[in-house]
Amino acid sequence: MEKQWHGKKVLVLGAAKSGIAAATYLHHAGADVTINTGNIPPEDEQEKIQALGIQSVFNEHPLALLNETEVIVKNPGIPYQIPLLQEAMSRHIPIYTEVELAYLATEAEFVAITGSNGKTTTTTLVYELLKGGERPVHLAGNIGFPAIEVASQAKAGDLIVIELSSFQLMGIESFHPRSAALLNLSEAHLDYHGDFDAYADAKGNLFRRMTNADQIVVKVTDPEVMKRVPGEIEPTTFSFDRGDASVVDGWVTVRGEKIMPVNELALGGAHNVENVLAALLLVEPFAIPRTHIERVLRNFGGVAHRTESLGDVLGRAVYNDSKATNNVAAEAALRGFDAPIVWLCGGLERGADLSSLAPALSNVKAVVAYGETKERFKELGESRQIPSFTVETLADAVPLAFEQSETGDVILLSPACASWDQFKTFEERGEQFVQLVRSYEEANR
Repeated sequence: MEKQWHGKKVLVLGAAKSGIAAATYLHHAGADVTINTGNIPPEDEQEKIQALGIQSVFNEHPLALLNETEVIVKNPGIPYQIPLLQEAMSRHIPIYTEVELAYLATEAEFVAITGSNGKTTTTTLVYELLKGGERPVHLAGNIGFPAIEVASQAKAGDLIVIELSSFQLMGIESFHPRSAALLNLSEAHLDYHGDFDAYADAKGNLFRRMTNADQIVVKVTDPEVMKRVPGEIEPTTFSFDRGDASVVDGWVTVRGEKIMPVNELALGGAHNVENVLAALLLVEPFAIPRTHIERVLRNFGGVAHRTESLGDVLGRAVYNDSKATNNVAAEAALRGFDAPIVWLCGGLERGADLSSLAPALSNVKAVVAYGETKERFKELGESRQIPSFTVETLADAVPLAFEQSETGDVILLSPACASWDQFKTFEERGEQFVQLVRSYEEANR
């Protein structure tokens, strides 16, 4: 697998965890590697790069780097619009993301999950389900180790479960998973892709090499998803109401077989039931014992930062849904509670239309908005005659949320925005929220 890179001149664009992992693999495979970033990496990253003994260019993207470059492996978050990549495309230099590199590095099979919402929950659930089978299973990508690290260690016959973003899927060519799902599609990352169709088509790249011998899992009631299924493919379908996997008379069913009553699932909410349905179809080709499936479904309660319960805090039910970085995810969380909600929202301004959230605000008693989008969320709340407040930071929002709530209420952080105006990641945002809640609880006992 490594022989194809021997002597190849490869430009790794972007450092961080995945970039350094890609550069490390390629260097050990005998490639002539240069790593290039548009900023100055943190000291620890620079030390790792120096230890490899490869060429590095920081804080600029000089076009001269392309003169001897044969292949580019780029960080998914770097937009194709930068001059270096535009020039590379004009020269027909292949541009891959780490996912393609990982696929070429292993004989293991991939189970891949993408979609606008539910990716992390479904990916983690699939991983837990597959652990009950006979084949070794690994977790890679956005919620595990860098894909190339996992792939370079995985063996033939192993399974790699990977969550994939639209950014990653733009940089694949030969990637061919054995089982793959496109869960749903809604407007997201339009600042990167330009328009919805470009974003949705990037997601649809997941299926470009798949055939009817593979398991292709799609939400049958999402017309935009169905448009991305190649014409010659007969997909396997799911949705709450119909499909190969659906809910019938209160039961989770797969191809008409009753698996478990919905009220016995550890995951709650209609959107999570659909994640369960998709996961069951994704693992179908791998003969997982029924007893293991039932045990996982009764015990798997989700992942951190995804409608994560912080328990009873001063009489309020507090939830960390920091991973809700768009309207659809936040709407699903808001519709999941019957009790009055104090909603904490806001973050990076991307120009999204917030009006689609309005019908989901029926149980919201107060809006506490912060960050770049705070004024627009305040306007949204006021348009529904809901008391709405703006503050600068999440640290300001938490005590105000407690002040606007009372015993029996829900306090829900579900930002409907990316975190990057004030935080490096949604995880960092969620962790700070948890810390702020615990500090407030301690100070007000």
